[in-house]
Amino acid sequence: MDLTLLNGLIQKDPGVIVGPIATFMGWIIDFIFNLVYPFTEKNSLGISIIVLTLIMRFVMLPLAFKSQKSVMAMQKLAPEIEKIKNKYGSAKDPESMQKMNAETQALYAKHKVNPLSGCLPLFIQMPVFFALNYLMNQSFLFIGKLSRLYDELANAIYKVPYWTGMIMNRAPTHVPKNMQPFDIAPMTDPSTGSLNFHNLKKILNRFSETDWNILLDGDPANPKWSSVIAQAPKELYDQILNLYAQKQNIEIFCGLNLLDPSGWLFPGVLIPILTAVTTFLTSWLSMKVTAQANKDPNAMMQQRIMLLVMPVMMGALTINYPSGVGIYWITSSVFQVIQQALLNQKYGIHFSVQKKEEKKQNVG
Repeated sequence: MDLTLLNGLIQKDPGVIVGPIATFMGWIIDFIFNLVYPFTEKNSLGISIIVLTLIMRFVMLPLAFKSQKSVMAMQKLAPEIEKIKNKYGSAKDPESMQKMNAETQALYAKHKVNPLSGCLPLFIQMPVFFALNYLMNQSFLFIGKLSRLYDELANAIYKVPYWTGMIMNRAPTHVPKNMQPFDIAPMTDPSTGSLNFHNLKKILNRFSETDWNILLDGDPANPKWSSVIAQAPKELYDQILNLYAQKQNIEIFCGLNLLDPSGWLFPGVLIPILTAVTTFLTSWLSMKVTAQANKDPNAMMQQRIMLLVMPVMMGALTINYPSGVGIYWITSSVFQVIQQALLNQKYGIHFSVQKKEEKKQNVG
């Protein structure tokens, strides 16, 4: 059997960068969840994700301040950059353009200014984004309460052999072909039995609402399952229903299962839409700030490309990612919009006043 099964994975290992970040975030979100859960079982995972996001954004505030200072430095360099452009005039030959760019970059280096620093926080968030995707896909490995719930569910299901058989029939839809066969049948041999039990937990973690409905209520396409479910011991069946309800209370937030992909259907499709919109707002606001200071056409072109590419890319990613990842990104983007507005006020960046002054200088 594939050794990766021992690591509790139904997806490939996230790697040496994303993996440690996911582990670290797992510790934090488990700590937050243990604080939230005693106050509210319902929506507890969603609230924990939002709190985690706010913590991450506050940790990144020094970087935001540094980025804003870089923008202010760009404003001071604007006259020098304009002189370099005037020096080469309308020359568009490759040699002149290369020299102009070289002088511009040398000016940036001398004053330790990065013209794309406004986009830096967005890029730094990407490893966190992918780490949270891994974490949400393997949530029971990181959140202790969920792990215990899945333990209890797996133990109860193991007591009803036909349920194990039904799950094995559904399992291939959730397991990559290169990781099959994916055995979950109860085993008397402890060495393989423990592995199969863990496999069962992984499959239950990937079960969709449709899978759970078939497991608990029967499959209309297979009357045999429905008749057997009716014969299940009521006490055991009620126990599983109760555990399933607890699991749903934790994993569902605003009507969305945070562990399921957002998808194209309502209400899940709101996640990629809001992700794209909020990403556009943060990118646009960042570009609007840096545009007042940075007149380098190459840098401006790169920022315009990012303004279009990032919202589309993030929206597309969250369609197939767990909804919890989208909640993180949307919360982070809203925080960044508010943060940028406050930073603009703090550092006195007023676009309209600056434009009037520039017009007076040009007239003079």
